[in-house]
Amino acid sequence: MAQPGKKPLPPPKPLGLGKRNLRLVRPEGVDTLGAGEDERRLRDGSRSSPRSDLVIAAEKFSAIAHELPPLFQRHWEELAVNRDAIPLDPDWERYFGLEMQGMLHITTARADGVLAGYIFNLVGPHLHYKSSIHCQIEMFWLDPIYRGGWFPVRWFRENERLIKAAGTKRVHVAVKNHYMTGRVSSIFRRLGYLPIETTWSRML
Repeated sequence: MAQPGKKPLPPPKPLGLGKRNLRLVRPEGVDTLGAGEDERRLRDGSRSSPRSDLVIAAEKFSAIAHELPPLFQRHWEELAVNRDAIPLDPDWERYFGLEMQGMLHITTARADGVLAGYIFNLVGPHLHYKSSIHCQIEMFWLDPIYRGGWFPVRWFRENERLIKAAGTKRVHVAVKNHYMTGRVSSIFRRLGYLPIETTWSRML
């Protein structure tokens, strides 16, 4: 708390690829939750299954940061709760810092080279178990036109392979109850995950 009569210290200026360059803007010509040209082509029958075009890869945050703002915006608009009180404001510098510490591992999905989804993993020792490596899936999102079928299961299996190669012994993931009316949980049940905790939330 600032002392009476003194102004609080201003926040530090962003460094490198901070908020100055990574602006959260809605891409022109793309519906907030729609799929744009891909969905139109699918409806026209010119693509039998857009999921067959997806390529899975491990990529660095610093390499994909410039592609993330529009996806973050759509992700937030689809899933965030209390949006009227808590605005989307990613801590870009913290993400860069986690990458530099070797803790942030990202598995992406691309369609024709365009980023369509991401799984963000935080990998490192647990506060309670520092001798073993744990992974917290910090967030995941996939463009709606690529959901369904077996791709999400294959995607998360590949993600597990990559984080296991980093030494991970156990992985945790949280799923919002309203996300796809809870159907996304079936992916993790199929992969052998067990529900072990309930997270409670309240606005203050």
